[in-house]
Amino acid sequence: MSLDVLLEDLKAIRDWRRGNQPVDYPLWALLLLSLLSAMSGYTSLRGMSDFMSRHYRQVMADLGFQAKAAPKYSTVRRMSHAVDGTAVTQCFERWANRDDALQRVRAIAFDGKALGSTVQDCHGHHQDYVTVVSACVHDYGWVAAQESFATQSDNEIAAVRRLLKHLDVRGAWFTLDALHCQKNTHGDCGKWQ
Repeated sequence: MSLDVLLEDLKAIRDWRRGNQPVDYPLWALLLLSLLSAMSGYTSLRGMSDFMSRHYRQVMADLGFQAKAAPKYSTVRRMSHAVDGTAVTQCFERWANRDDALQRVRAIAFDGKALGSTVQDCHGHHQDYVTVVSACVHDYGWVAAQESFATQSDNEIAAVRRLLKHLDVRGAWFTLDALHCQKNTHGDCGKWQ
């Protein structure tokens, strides 16, 4: 898989920072290091920042760019709040799927996790929080796709069905929670059998 293709796609993501003024860290570089840190198992902003402090200069040198010091935690935090996460995910998916890697997988696990920090009205009758459903590829140990939704407006069953249509995988085993044992699921998923 060519890294140049991913970099060109990341460079097309809109930078939220001030107009034409120079910035210390190009957005594409921050996004690339964020993806590398996530693929290396760092799941928090602090972990991502630590990963960048250790690897930023070397990665930039390997790409032919001279880099100053690595970005600080505050830069990583601002980026995570301002950047369009869906656009970054789509860039990565396009890049990862260029070699049809998903067409060779043997098993994909689907699972939803509630994000506790997003709960609204935690003591009320109708709690509302954000849930993220992930499609994890057993063969590679990475997440092939994700979908998030607010529980008041959507549900995990519908999110998994959308992910199945999006991934368009054939000949693989799917593992899902018992929640997905619905009689209508067979008809909706007929093309994945």
